[in-house]
Amino acid sequence: MTAITLTDIPVSEIDLADTGFRITSPCHDIEHLSASICRYGIMVAPLVLYGQDKYIVVSGFRRIEAVRHAGLSRVTCRVMPAGDTLGAAMAAVTENAFSRELTSAELIRAIALLLRFMDAESIAKNATSIFNRPLNTGYINTLAHIHAMPDSVLDLLDKGKISIKACKNLVSMDAETQTEFLHLFSLIKVSSGLQMEIITWAKEICALEKISVSRLIQESPLETNESDGPGLEGSDLGHRDMSALGKQFKAFLVQRRFPALTSAKNQVRKQIKALELDSGLQLAVPENFEGLVYTMQMEFKTMDEFKTRLNRLAEIADNRNFKSLVDR
Repeated sequence: MTAITLTDIPVSEIDLADTGFRITSPCHDIEHLSASICRYGIMVAPLVLYGQDKYIVVSGFRRIEAVRHAGLSRVTCRVMPAGDTLGAAMAAVTENAFSRELTSAELIRAIALLLRFMDAESIAKNATSIFNRPLNTGYINTLAHIHAMPDSVLDLLDKGKISIKACKNLVSMDAETQTEFLHLFSLIKVSSGLQMEIITWAKEICALEKISVSRLIQESPLETNESDGPGLEGSDLGHRDMSALGKQFKAFLVQRRFPALTSAKNQVRKQIKALELDSGLQLAVPENFEGLVYTMQMEFKTMDEFKTRLNRLAEIADNRNFKSLVDR
């Protein structure tokens, strides 16, 4: 077992620029932590590795940043002896993994860190004691491939704008296409399931039309503004909410990938609108017209309202728009 000593060291001798062992995302909000340290001290001493004329942070980057922000000149740290880089790498992971569940980006950074000193089989064999969870070799290699993608992938993972599942889908693509998709997900925010649909539809459109993902984005509402003219019909291009943009881009892809289906849906909307349904009646058609069951939802508060709705339904049954909608 590596001998660790508790030592009071000058903050100036700690190299915060060396982030080789960092698996957490950089955090600039240290005001509250700094104030807490000034008042109560550090509850758990940071872990550092003694190097050549300096100390390298292994765990506790935010604590040391907060100490420096507070203007303190010395800090008590747990110090690992020089040269124990493997022990430091494992400690950097375990100190976080056994205090809470690692985020996707942290897990990827941790795997990349350990692969500098161990192979995937060794990591998998010791995963429970390092990560507090089992990991198989295949998954470890997949995470390593994700780490090899453009740097922006970790930033997007940190921000929750792309999922591991989507990243696994992008791994097999060339670097340029990966960059284009990562740029796309930097512009929108959608669920993991919708990310997968967007990737699939975008790939199919690009293959059919022989264009790049970048070109597809340029032709979408994401790259359109009021001075460029109209983009997706009915979209508010001045509204830059990322969730709203995600819905707009999905609608754009569906329209582009399935033009006949989109046209049929638009026609159905017009037919339903022509029925001039009361506010208490709602008609739903089979999803993508693949089923045979239509749904008419009726709301009422009184018996009189109920009878009024029934009479209105009888009128609708004789409406030619309704008949053409159902008898397809």
